[in-house]
Amino acid sequence: MAIAPVNKFVSIAVPVSPGLQKLYEVPTGTSALLLYTQVSNVGIGVTYPTVTFIQKRTSRSTGNTRDIRVIKDAEIPPNDAVILIDGRLVLEKTPVILDQIYVQGTQQGVGIITNVLYDEPSGIATVFTKTNHNFSVDDPITLAGIAFTCSGSTGITTTIFPDPQQSYSVDTVVGVKEFSTVVGSSKGYPHFYNSAIHYFERARDNAVEVVTGTGGYTSFTATTGTSYNPANGNLVIKTASAHGLSVGDLIRINDGGITFTCATDSNGSLHPYPRSTDPASNKILTITAVTTDTFTVNVGTSSDTSTHTFHSAVANSIKKINSRFNVVNAVYNGGPGIKDVHEETGLNAGEIVLTFDRAHNLSAGNTIMIVDNSLIFTCTMDNRATEHPYPRPTDPASRKTSGLNNGILSVSIKSTTKILVQVGPSNSGGYFAPLEMELIASILENSTA
Repeated sequence: MAIAPVNKFVSIAVPVSPGLQKLYEVPTGTSALLLYTQVSNVGIGVTYPTVTFIQKRTSRSTGNTRDIRVIKDAEIPPNDAVILIDGRLVLEKTPVILDQIYVQGTQQGVGIITNVLYDEPSGIATVFTKTNHNFSVDDPITLAGIAFTCSGSTGITTTIFPDPQQSYSVDTVVGVKEFSTVVGSSKGYPHFYNSAIHYFERARDNAVEVVTGTGGYTSFTATTGTSYNPANGNLVIKTASAHGLSVGDLIRINDGGITFTCATDSNGSLHPYPRSTDPASNKILTITAVTTDTFTVNVGTSSDTSTHTFHSAVANSIKKINSRFNVVNAVYNGGPGIKDVHEETGLNAGEIVLTFDRAHNLSAGNTIMIVDNSLIFTCTMDNRATEHPYPRPTDPASRKTSGLNNGILSVSIKSTTKILVQVGPSNSGGYFAPLEMELIASILENSTA
């Protein structure tokens, strides 16, 4: 019977690619000592890249992770290096914990990839970039987070390229946003580029609001008699008739929905409210007091404590939220080629299927809104190392943007608990950058078997 060696030395030598990059995970049946780690600046010129070195410890019982930044944003001068570990760092894999090490570099010239055409026989990849790449022939480069689909019979264990990380050189420059590089053959198996593949992790409570349809918004317009107290933050909204609202009801005020003047400039200018920077912008507000034709919400205090005077209001800019849903699953197709990655098939680019925790009673053509930063995804651009909330204020599906009807999304029905909406395609899937940093590490593995 073969006997496993008690000690084994492992050497790692890789370029530091854009984004977060996993370097090492303790194998089953071993403990490990990270003895030495160094990152060198190999860039041409006078660049000063930085590097962050992270020990990620995961609780195997709960799935909770803790990122321990051993070194954060260490600057590397030209033709120099920085030593990250010189001694030992104990790494473990037990029934309780799992240790991994990551490196994250920050450098000049990092860009986003929008498409990759891979010619399997020649091993040439033609890369299309979102911005000018500024490469010349023979420039050393790195690539990261590129997602491919291929035949399931290839035996390939990852869809993310390159894995493990390595450097390449520019073969041809086709245009300012297109270049080719030789990445090697894949043994006769064609590969097809995907935009970044997104994986749903969880959602915050009440992530979806019904705008129109069963349980949709009830709209109100502020009228003369509306007042704001900057000292305590109370906004008293007066309506033209009885509103029927109660204490505890939830409302949202559209940005710019109510306009005031103030005594600071002798009421000489108009101030639409909320502004995008105000605490009440895109926020759910709870009604704290009511009369027949007024209701009160707190929108935060103001440093301008002068008298505020109501001037005008946008019609129906105040929305009572009648129905909200919790999201238990979300499947997003960012672009062509991601039709069979998840359990939902046949999704067009930019479509997302939301699964609720109960029946929705919506019909085709009804509208919903996804609350900003309420859906949490990981994606292939960083090998699922970090979580990304969605929609971000810059995304087309956010109420903060003017894209996709200000975040009001039309519904298609998938089932009694599932809806489909179009939130816009992803135009990115991977990074490119000039080669500026290289890492070497020495690890001693000790068998615990």
